Amino acid sequence: MKSALITALLLSAGWAQAGGIKYEHAPVVSVEPRYETHRTPVDREICWEEQGYERVREGGNSTTSTIVGALIGGAVGNRMGNSRSSRRAATAAGAAVGGTLGHEIGRERNASTHYYPVNRERCSVQRDWREERVVSGYRVGYRHDGHVYYTDMPHHPGDSIRIRVTVTPAP
Repeated sequence: MKSALITALLLSAGWAQAGGIKYEHAPVVSVEPRYETHRTPVDREICWEEQGYERVREGGNSTTSTIVGALIGGAVGNRMGNSRSSRRAATAAGAAVGGTLGHEIGRERNASTHYYPVNRERCSVQRDWREERVVSGYRVGYRHDGHVYYTDMPHHPGDSIRIRVTVTPAP
């Protein structure tokens, strides 16, 4: 049993040398940062004053047109009724409708329109872009066995890096 174990260890040691992997530290000879540009939207509100005009209607509160409208409406309503009571109701309804119409007509006719300047604040949102250069990784040169090799790394390596050395037999 002991001899089988020793034989297995020797065979595995031979295989480890044939396809062996070992780790070493290699000195770093150059580090070059790699950059990316990130764009970020920045919204800002811009406001300004703008002059406009506001329409104002003045006047038009004369009672004459209301009274004339009520009289005409009452007269028309008085002619509508057949009996005394229906004539009174029609007269009252005609006076009410005529007074309302007369008031509206007089208000429109006698009113004057004026325009007054007013300042209004207007705002809009403007989108700008902020660009920022950030380090995205490093191009690292290291020396091993008299040669310089390069690799990309996500972080700064320092003075040396750990490398894996694979040994394989030549054909």
